[in-house]
Amino acid sequence: MYPIKISVIIVVYNVENYLRQCLDSVVNQTLKEIEIICVNDGSTDNSLQILEEYAKKDDRIMVISKENGGISSARNMGLEYVNGEYTGFIDSDDWAELDMYEKLYRNAKLHDSDMVMFPAQLFDDINKELRYDIPYFTLTCFDASFYDRVFTHIDTEDFLFAISVTPWNKIYKSKFLKEIGAKFPEGLDFDDNPFFYETYLNASKVSLVRDSLYFYRINREGSFITSANERYFDIVEIYDQIEEIIRKTDNQDRYITSFSNVRVSSILSRYRQVDEQYKKRFFEIIKRNFIKMNPFCIANLNSSNTVEYQFIINSDTYREFELRKRISNLEEEIETLKKEYQIEINYKKQLIHEITSSNSWKLTKPLRKFRNVLKRNQ
Repeated sequence: MYPIKISVIIVVYNVENYLRQCLDSVVNQTLKEIEIICVNDGSTDNSLQILEEYAKKDDRIMVISKENGGISSARNMGLEYVNGEYTGFIDSDDWAELDMYEKLYRNAKLHDSDMVMFPAQLFDDINKELRYDIPYFTLTCFDASFYDRVFTHIDTEDFLFAISVTPWNKIYKSKFLKEIGAKFPEGLDFDDNPFFYETYLNASKVSLVRDSLYFYRINREGSFITSANERYFDIVEIYDQIEEIIRKTDNQDRYITSFSNVRVSSILSRYRQVDEQYKKRFFEIIKRNFIKMNPFCIANLNSSNTVEYQFIINSDTYREFELRKRISNLEEEIETLKKEYQIEINYKKQLIHEITSSNSWKLTKPLRKFRNVLKRNQ
């Protein structure tokens, strides 16, 4: 059998309406020396039958079935079967350009990269439109200085937490993944985050392909990211794991300030997104976590995050926290209005000064006095 250049891991769970488009984009890749590891994570629709249908036609496809355990456990199982020189991931409701893996592999070999990143387009499943205007997915944080060279996380220190953490817009040297023992945290959502920081902070050679090669489907019914429920609670534990990765890779001094602020703002952003019925429990989880937060992290919070942190710590209930936040917002609005009014008053005072200081105003002063006398005598 030919040497396998890239192992493609596809986790499948109840995506019968999208799976064929995904598989067609992989089996028809211009890079033929790939293996396709499909992990069926306990699907209850026709997804498994579709996988078996494609596997009969293409011996590069391996189908593995397991009980439903979530995308993390399925991805980890797929990693156990990897034989390729590089490893990539595709979500089973997305699809790829047909030359994606050829371009990525060529770049990886040119630079001997541990990781290769590339931009993605978004496909809105509601209006059926493609979007290429989200900087997080287009990797616009990387300027032209990153083209055609290798780099490490040290070169991206100023924008580390602006880089997309998704595993599907990257390929990884398989030997590198095994050496660092990279795994997705099982039983947690937002699992992309620890995996990214574990790999990126350990990589000695990273490179970039500027072509947009992947189509990421958004607003799909049933997708995790559109369900604002208790699964969002996992973001708290995820940031604990990222902090440990930063410590383990000896990067505390380099990233403590940016990490601490991203942590607080991201956790509270997810809190604001959850439905009302979940806010009480989410608040309690956040408060317990903030109470035991590393004092060095707390000391490095910016002014706005310090205020948010203190609101959480000093509130007994989520309603008190939200009331504190609303009062703070109103106070900020009042201060803004005061500044706007003062600017307007100063402008009018200046206008009056300019008028009264003008020659025409001085020349017409006797006429104005005469007119006032006439008015009094009428």
